[in-house]
Amino acid sequence: MTPGEAGGLTVAVLGAGGGVGRQVVHALLLHGHRARALVRQQEQADALEGLGAVAILGDLTADWESVLEGAGAVVWAAGAGASGKFQEIDGRALEEVTDRLAAGGPRRLIVVSSMGVDRPEQMPPFLNAVLKVKAVSDAHVQESGLDFTIVRPGGLTNDSGSGQVKVGTQMDGGMIPREDVAAVVLACLEDDHSIGRTFEVVSGPDPVGAALNQL
Repeated sequence: MTPGEAGGLTVAVLGAGGGVGRQVVHALLLHGHRARALVRQQEQADALEGLGAVAILGDLTADWESVLEGAGAVVWAAGAGASGKFQEIDGRALEEVTDRLAAGGPRRLIVVSSMGVDRPEQMPPFLNAVLKVKAVSDAHVQESGLDFTIVRPGGLTNDSGSGQVKVGTQMDGGMIPREDVAAVVLACLEDDHSIGRTFEVVSGPDPVGAALNQL
């Protein structure tokens, strides 16, 4: 998918009210794409509509179908966070969205997951529960037959993005601004080379495009 193709791509962003999701919506709009953003609160909807997105109020555990209307790709940027509802959101909701896409499209899905999903025992103990749930739902995505990419960022910060990252598998930790995670997601949407890939990403020495070329 090339930037600006046919006036840009319409992308459904699930979890658009979160830190990474907001950055993804902003990056999409900044680069000529369109965003349909699923959020839970009216104030989140108002903020994203102010940027130019189409905001849809809904709940990932029940009412999310309408955000897919007209979308050519989907970004999953949701997570249970402090609610602790890992099984419901990081697990079951992602699996249900994956099954829906496999049954009727769109077929392009990018999942923002987490570093350490494949080795939770090596991660901080407070992350073990959610990483084990994500391991199951990530595998469900990988086995779905969809054109997926799974992005597993390191520790997230609110620093301004540098546009420079490092990608790999089973990396030795690291941090990354949410803005740079969004830049990676955008680059994956615009580069079919990323389809079928699962990788970790942290701040590093390489421009995003060059880093993804190393996959």
